[in-house]
Amino acid sequence: MRILYLVPDLFGPPGGIARYCRLVCRALCDDKISLSVVAVNDSGHSVIEAQEVFPQICYAPCSGDRKLFILRALAALMQRPTLVMVGHPNFAQLGHIIASLARAKLVVFLYGIDVWTPLSRSIQHAIQRANRVIAISQFTATQAVKVNPFALDRLHILHNCLDPQFHIENHCARQDTITSILTVARMSLSERYKGHDCVIRAMPHLLVRFPELVYDVVGEGDGRPALEELAKQQGVAHAVRFHGAVSEEELAHRYSATSIYVMPSRFEGFGFVFLEAMAYGKPVIAGNQDASVEVVQHNQTGLLVDPTSVNEIAAAIEYLLANPEVRQHMGRQGAERVNKEFSFPRFRELLHESLRAL
Repeated sequence: MRILYLVPDLFGPPGGIARYCRLVCRALCDDKISLSVVAVNDSGHSVIEAQEVFPQICYAPCSGDRKLFILRALAALMQRPTLVMVGHPNFAQLGHIIASLARAKLVVFLYGIDVWTPLSRSIQHAIQRANRVIAISQFTATQAVKVNPFALDRLHILHNCLDPQFHIENHCARQDTITSILTVARMSLSERYKGHDCVIRAMPHLLVRFPELVYDVVGEGDGRPALEELAKQQGVAHAVRFHGAVSEEELAHRYSATSIYVMPSRFEGFGFVFLEAMAYGKPVIAGNQDASVEVVQHNQTGLLVDPTSVNEIAAAIEYLLANPEVRQHMGRQGAERVNKEFSFPRFRELLHESLRAL
């Protein structure tokens, strides 16, 4: 099989789409597959990293040059691809043209908020003609078909998975003496649905019973100043620690040291960070209105709450902090679920199964 894969990026700024695209590439590194990847936003410096991570693929970064991206994608026709995969719906038209010229099959991937509003008619038209549409979650698929005329019989779900290079080192398995809760997520003004604000509003109540409690926030974004100001207004600035972007080692320590992972989001397309927290054996508190419900099992691997209710969020955190045995049991259940349902071998198997059926 000869595959052409058009992606936004593989090695750009941290993000869920780039991470998912890397997992797809890794899953397709097979002796029977010739894989060519054209990445619109990756810089030329990414070539070295690509050669180290994916030595088998033919990789073409375009440094944000859209015209170069189109030219390199069209040039890949010389390789006579039998399958064209589109790593973002915005590339569906280009993918459809190339697939038509090459008489190849077309697969389009859908992730989250980008497809929860009506797409342009030209993009809808291209996606309607795809042989397969793969969504990262059932929630994403459901939201997408509400506002876009996609054929359900061509739509498959392929959940994210834990990166095969993700390992829990022994030196990370240490606990802080301070009781803490953790959120790892961007704080973007355009994505104010992660639930940071509701957790901060829950802190005054929680600090009455747990005066040593600390809320650790990892991640950056233009929404951070507003959250810092909210913490001051709530009188909890001393108990909310904003760490910004951190190293992998520091992130591992944060996961290991926390008591509970908390992200009561409202519009999460999947929630990759839930997998990481669960892999560390941490119970998760998540929202009950988005794709979080496909990852977190209520009363088994964590608690699902109304993400708009500060009272529910506070009650869930209070319950788990007060019951360490429940926390530990849910943490073990979560780690087992990740190993069984969200492992890379399972992801690879399901992807290959979906492509073989074309």
